[in-house]
Amino acid sequence: MAKRTKFSKFRSLYDVIEILLDTYTHEGVVEILAESHDLELSVSTLRSYLYRYKKQSKELSVATDNASSQSEDKPDIKKQIIVDLYSNDPIQESNTDASDEPYVQPTHEELDTSMKRFEAKLKLANERNSSLVDK
Repeated sequence: MAKRTKFSKFRSLYDVIEILLDTYTHEGVVEILAESHDLELSVSTLRSYLYRYKKQSKELSVATDNASSQSEDKPDIKKQIIVDLYSNDPIQESNTDASDEPYVQPTHEELDTSMKRFEAKLKLANERNSSLVDK
C-alpha cells in the first residue's frame, strides 16, 4: 500500500479538525492530531493546510455553483423548535417557509453521523480533561 501524504491524511480528518478547532487552539489541535491520529504537523503547516483546503473547497464550490446556476433557486427551509428542557416537549414550533411542509424525520445515516460527531467531541473533551487532571 502506498504511503499517504500528510495532506491526504489531513483531508480525510478535516471534519474532525473542524470540530477540534471549535474547542482548541491551533497548538492544541496539532497536539491531538499527533497523539490520537498519527499526524505530525507544525502549527504553521496546520494553518497552511487549512488555507489550502478551504481554498480548494471554495474553488470546487464556485465551479459547482456555476454549473448549477441555470437551475431554479429554491429558498432554504428552516424549522425552529423551542423545547422544554425538563420534559423535552415542544413549546413552540415555527417554520420559516410559508408552505408549511410537514417535518421530515432525519435518516438513520444522518443520525449516525451526528452521533459519531458528538461522541468524537465528547471523547476529545474527556481526554483533554483527564490530561489536565494528570498534570
